[in-house]
Amino acid sequence: EFFGFCSSFPLRPERMNSVGAEVSSGVVPIVKDKANYPFKGAKYLLSHPKLLFGVLFFVLVGAVLSLIVLIVLLATALKPQAIAFGGDALGWLLATLAVFTEALIFAIIFMKLLVSKAQENLFVKVMKLENEWKIEWQEPSLLNQMICCCSPSLLIQLLTLPLNLIPGVGTLAYVYINAPLAGWDFIGLYYEVLGLSNAEQKDRVVGRRYERLHPSRAFGEDHFRFGMAAVILELIPLIGPTFFSLGNACGAALWACDMCKEGRAATTTEAV
Repeated sequence: EFFGFCSSFPLRPERMNSVGAEVSSGVVPIVKDKANYPFKGAKYLLSHPKLLFGVLFFVLVGAVLSLIVLIVLLATALKPQAIAFGGDALGWLLATLAVFTEALIFAIIFMKLLVSKAQENLFVKVMKLENEWKIEWQEPSLLNQMICCCSPSLLIQLLTLPLNLIPGVGTLAYVYINAPLAGWDFIGLYYEVLGLSNAEQKDRVVGRRYERLHPSRAFGEDHFRFGMAAVILELIPLIGPTFFSLGNACGAALWACDMCKEGRAATTTEAV
């Protein structure tokens, strides 16, 4: 379905800009480099430690579940896989790598589900702290978060994960492929509370079809650059999938807050 809509919708450059401002005023504002927001989000999270403590539970649960899965796989799957690989030293090495890869896949799924809920909580709390959250907005449900965790972006992330085994070029390819969808996933929290359906988000973010096979054009420069910075930060060992993934949610919330402010400013300018 994902690849179907990508190939069937025409690109419209006017859709590449801030949806928040477009929805509220119809005016496209001039905005800063969106690659800065993930860094601003990390700084914001550090400056508001209560936010971090509030979501620490989700991270700890994910880490414990990931550790349990690794122990179970080592106890039950290592020896059979080593025998399947020949039973010699090379076979045990390959089996060990396979088990850790399998554990990593499970860890990504667990962390994605739990961290997604934590990201949602952070997103809402940041917008409330910035006085940009509207009373009539409804927070995304846990069911929606679970559906998002099963989205094409997670599948693509898992399929492209082995690219990181190729030094330099492989990591760049991984970032390039995953950046646009990551940007959409994060700021998609804002689009959801605006009441935009998935089809409307596709129309606004992706456009109606690829005119050029270039993610930054097909998904919009803003989403691509935000996603690029977010993916790079999340690749940092240990703190990337935990702290920076939460910081990215804060960054998306700050971006959404700026879109709200830009929308009001544009409306005021039009009124004058």
